[in-house]
Amino acid sequence: MKKFLLFIMLFQLLLTGCMEKEILDDVNLVTAGAFDITDNGQLRGVANINTYLKDQPVEDQLLSQEAELSRDILSDLQKQSTNPLVLGKLQIVLFGESVAKSGINELVDTLQRDATISERLLLVVTRGEAKGILESDFSPQGASEFLTNLILHNKNHLDVPKSNLHMFLYQYYSKGQGAYLPILKRKDNTVEIDGLALFDQDKVVGEISNERMFFFKTLADNYTKGSYTLALPTSEEKAGIMSISSSRKLKLLSTEPLKVEISIHLEGFINEYTGGEITLKIAKDAEKEFEEIIKRETLAMIEQFKALKIDPIGIGDEIRSKSRSFSIDEWEDKISELDVEVKANVVISETGVIH
Repeated sequence: MKKFLLFIMLFQLLLTGCMEKEILDDVNLVTAGAFDITDNGQLRGVANINTYLKDQPVEDQLLSQEAELSRDILSDLQKQSTNPLVLGKLQIVLFGESVAKSGINELVDTLQRDATISERLLLVVTRGEAKGILESDFSPQGASEFLTNLILHNKNHLDVPKSNLHMFLYQYYSKGQGAYLPILKRKDNTVEIDGLALFDQDKVVGEISNERMFFFKTLADNYTKGSYTLALPTSEEKAGIMSISSSRKLKLLSTEPLKVEISIHLEGFINEYTGGEITLKIAKDAEKEFEEIIKRETLAMIEQFKALKIDPIGIGDEIRSKSRSFSIDEWEDKISELDVEVKANVVISETGVIH
């Protein structure tokens, strides 16, 4: 009896595998998408389809369609496809500069209403047209895998803060935090990260440069890994700080006037140093200099947020959680009045490599 049941279970697994293969062979999986506004004011959607051939690099097939409404694009793209287009494997969506500045709410709303699309879908903004990004050479990986790995690598090991469809929707609907997305640009025939786009509701109103993304991440997200090259003014040498981990806490000092204290704690070790021996004094000098840079750069960014009346690091949400008298409905008008004090505590190991 047990052998019979085992046979039935194995037969069902084989049958399920055959059914899945048959279904995949009969559809075109869209793995990346892009949206732009054309010169004539139409919305252009681009679908990237991966074609897999035995012992061959992944081939990207691009389908493009223009329409006045986003809901018409997919149905019009279907007319160009030999098989039904399916969005269940969509990994990344690119919003061209023109779309991002005019508003992406309608497009994001369309994505979230499709139950087959994952909440972990990556969203990005592009310099210029998003279509141009997908037209780059991504062999042998294909566009979706290359772009997804680019974002995830820089999120997990470098300065890009966490972001996806789920987080964007939370930030968009929150009254106490604004949204942000990575910016991609085409360079020659490849693609690279070029800063962070800052949103007011669903429109891009500002950005953070690559040089400042490290400090933005210390405010908006916790570092688990990271690196920074620090110039030491006392010796004119440079120290490479690795394995950076960070955390930040917010303390509400006053509601009238509105004042908060942001404390940033950062740890790492010196793995490269352009001078001689890495002494305890050098490590202490590095800590002090790094603390001053963190305070200066984070305060400068907060002033930028206040001028734009946006809150991408979620100060409003944290104040609301700490004060019952605070009205989140008035937060947008109160952002410019906010007084912020930044404290930084840096702990750096003196161990490392002399270079």
